[in-house]
Amino acid sequence: MAFCTASAYDLNGLANSFKRKGYYVQQSRDVVHIVNPKRPADIYFFSHGSFVCWGLKKPQEQKLVQHVKDFEVGPLATIQADHFCFRFGEETSVDAHERFKIDVITLDSDNPQIKLAISYGLAQSIKLETFEEAIQVSIKKNNHLPEEIARRGMVSVSRTSLFQRIGEIFIARSSINLSSEYLDTPEFFWRNPNLESFYIMTKKFLDIPSRVMALNQKLDVLQELLDILNSQVQHRHSSLLEMIIILLIVIEILISLYHWW
Repeated sequence: MAFCTASAYDLNGLANSFKRKGYYVQQSRDVVHIVNPKRPADIYFFSHGSFVCWGLKKPQEQKLVQHVKDFEVGPLATIQADHFCFRFGEETSVDAHERFKIDVITLDSDNPQIKLAISYGLAQSIKLETFEEAIQVSIKKNNHLPEEIARRGMVSVSRTSLFQRIGEIFIARSSINLSSEYLDTPEFFWRNPNLESFYIMTKKFLDIPSRVMALNQKLDVLQELLDILNSQVQHRHSSLLEMIIILLIVIEILISLYHWW
């Protein structure tokens, strides 16, 4: 099971909390590996606010979701989750189940490094899902504005609301751009090139490259919306200045006529 619950995690705090509970903890710059000595399970917490569980039951996963709340930076309003199951076989692979809508991961051994390599792909996929949803919400909220401008020459929302929408779109775009490093090949594989094939296999199966391309296209749509809203704000401001200037000229003419009369 893969979860994304926040923009980031305090990995040091998470690691220390599990150490105090007697768990085996292995920490690197961007991931914390947790092993419960009492049961065969692996948990990988990633710095970008996602974690992947191997061998836990649903109640235990829900307890983890509650536990990480104390270490979240920028918790998400909606938690993203992705189900998968794993089994052991002759060759490591990732496939879709023939009958059920679930991904099946086959492992040729219980090697935690292989699990970590695959978990990097799973964590990136669920993180990408949060970006996709955030962009879709922004586009859906504002996609009527270009049509309204084309039909009426203006939008019906107030200037304050326009500025708020510009701010929301800018936040969505900047947060994704600032977090784009999480969609690149992790530094872990620079030191462990023999494991990169498992990560690439997972990334291809989850269609991450195509989804990143689609994400960038949606970002372009958001930028176009941002430009439209900006131009509308500028148009309103210019129109207001023109009206003020015309009003002042009319007042000046009226005053001159009054004095002449």
